[in-house]
Amino acid sequence: MPIYDIFETKDPFQREEPKVAAKPISKKDRFFSSFTARLLFFVLLLGDICWAIYALTLCLLSSLLAFVTRSAFFSHMARKQWMALKRSSICGISLLIALFSPALGIMIACTYFLMYDKMGIQEVVPASLQEQFQEFLK
Repeated sequence: MPIYDIFETKDPFQREEPKVAAKPISKKDRFFSSFTARLLFFVLLLGDICWAIYALTLCLLSSLLAFVTRSAFFSHMARKQWMALKRSSICGISLLIALFSPALGIMIACTYFLMYDKMGIQEVVPASLQEQFQEFLK
């Protein structure tokens, strides 16, 4: 994935302004940003647990109905809900890991979706990040 310099100018003859030294980040700022990131991952984990409970309920219900009625509709619905249950479990595992190491948790989720569930990218990954995933899929 290429890294773009957003401050790069298109005109090579434009004068460069002197660079100002960046203010060093204090320990208080680092702690606050780390705490905020982990808190938001925890909130996402709670949402994922609700999603997993919902997916498990629908999976069990549709599997039971597919078994009882032998209907193609309910068996298709059961397969779809099984996929939703797998996606919620992978997201839950990666969010649990992200509480301790955010980069590793995100990497695990991205690796799973790039290797095993390319269709899940459109359903789970935010739209702002889907373009970057499409670069890998080409």
